[in-house]
Amino acid sequence: MRNRYISDDPVHIYPETSIHMLPGDVLYSHKTALSSIVVGHAAIIGEDFRIYHVNRWPDYGHGDSMPIYLSRHKKGEKLTILRHPNREEARNAAKWAKQHKDQIISYHYTRDLRDIQKNYCSKFVWQAFYFGNEGKVDLIAMKGLTSFTRLRRYSMPAQIYWKLKRIGAFRNVLYVKRG
Repeated sequence: MRNRYISDDPVHIYPETSIHMLPGDVLYSHKTALSSIVVGHAAIIGEDFRIYHVNRWPDYGHGDSMPIYLSRHKKGEKLTILRHPNREEARNAAKWAKQHKDQIISYHYTRDLRDIQKNYCSKFVWQAFYFGNEGKVDLIAMKGLTSFTRLRRYSMPAQIYWKLKRIGAFRNVLYVKRG
């Protein structure tokens, strides 16, 4: 088990675990403050092992290193590692997230899942999987939705948490106070 995160390490392992980071993994925090105004926060691991997410602080769309990402969370906070079963689809989502994070202009809860500019954390992760895979991966799929309602609903962090496989978790021991 590793005790420190080394940012230039060519093998990327989640802090305090032996779990290798893979592009398209999703980090789910059980938080109620700092990066989110709702319970939970979702982020996606990019191909460059940066953590792509949306929060209420400008520039809204972020691509953080692990230490910066963890500085947005409380010391001791639990982060759950979620994995999609198809690595190619996960990688496609990771690529999409990196390519589109700069298009976000506001942190705003909207039911229009097509709107990239007005965005929030779990909507962005949903969009990465959905649009990164040409509409074939819907992390909040519900039976009986029409084509109109499929893209007119909210995406909540807990929906993504229950849709993906939980492969591990770690506590934030790398807290770095921002300021």
